[in-house]
Amino acid sequence: MASSSNSQTIGRNGELPFLKFLQRYLPFTLRAVSGHFITPSGKLSPQLDIIVVDARYPLLAENDDGSALVMLHSVIRIYEIKTNLKIKDMHAALAAAKTVKALSRQVAEFGDIDGFGFPQYVLCAYHSAARLESLKQVYFADVDVDRVHMDAVILRYHPSDRPGADDALGGELHVEPPFSDDPACRGPLPGGGYPVSRPMHTPLSDLYYSLVQDSYYVLGERRFSFDALGAHFNEYMNWSTAL
Repeated sequence: MASSSNSQTIGRNGELPFLKFLQRYLPFTLRAVSGHFITPSGKLSPQLDIIVVDARYPLLAENDDGSALVMLHSVIRIYEIKTNLKIKDMHAALAAAKTVKALSRQVAEFGDIDGFGFPQYVLCAYHSAARLESLKQVYFADVDVDRVHMDAVILRYHPSDRPGADDALGGELHVEPPFSDDPACRGPLPGGGYPVSRPMHTPLSDLYYSLVQDSYYVLGERRFSFDALGAHFNEYMNWSTAL
């Protein structure tokens, strides 16, 4: 079974260098691949640039180029990679995140969409062709914590946003979920979240650190035992000839 109909496109948008970086430095409990995930009901995700998964789960299929098909239960974080971020890319990434989040809701064990157990979707850009203020306007206008909850990491801001030698190289756009359902504890965004724009002086290092730390929080929140993993395999038995 082929895991992707367009696996030959891997690397076209810059995902291959980032994928190799993760494959080299991630701890053995985590694995990074490109490709698709499949839900227990057989729904296939769109082509995904980078999927970080719980390495205890087997791959359902793997192509010669390394692209793979993985179980949705194993998915921890998804990265969409852009080499030079434009405004239209931000719109498209938010739409893709919405699609992936809707598919991910099929696993009840993940919990709430804004909780740590739910797969995280991150847009990662090597460079930005757009000014930071323009990206913030689009991001915070379109993102909805109850519908998308996509983070955006920019490794290198537009040159005009870092004119001095001491200015941050890049940064992160993030929505902090509301602290409670109390109207007094809800932020100004449509889903009640709070807008966060965090500058980074070492963005790639920060990205890697947060990925590893958050991945363990995700695994801890899910509390999937080896018995649970065995039960999950039964939900994807169409990949096997076992009865």
